[in-house]
Amino acid sequence: MQVPDNQSNSDIRDVLIQFRDEFILFRDDVNQKFEQLDNRFEQLEQQVQGVGGKVEQLENQVEKLDYKFDAYQKGTDGMVRMATTIIIATASVVVLANLSPAVNALITAFFKTTSGT
Repeated sequence: MQVPDNQSNSDIRDVLIQFRDEFILFRDDVNQKFEQLDNRFEQLEQQVQGVGGKVEQLENQVEKLDYKFDAYQKGTDGMVRMATTIIIATASVVVLANLSPAVNALITAFFKTTSGT
């Protein structure tokens, strides 16, 4: 924008019109940039909402896996207890089966010696 050295009313009017036109262009450019910025913020908001949805899905999956892990752990604990009981019962049967004839012979020998025959 150029302002002449000797200013007349028409010169001032021309400068003001030029200033107005440049200001309108500047304002339109600023408005356009704000609209672009607003659009970018909307896109960012949508992306954040998408990430929030994915995090929620991940939380649900973790909760399901945690429940499954607890169920498997309880099942495994039960199986270990059952296996231990079976092993102890089997060992008892084996020991008692081998011990029975010896105890029977011992009792028989004891009664034979006490009865004097």
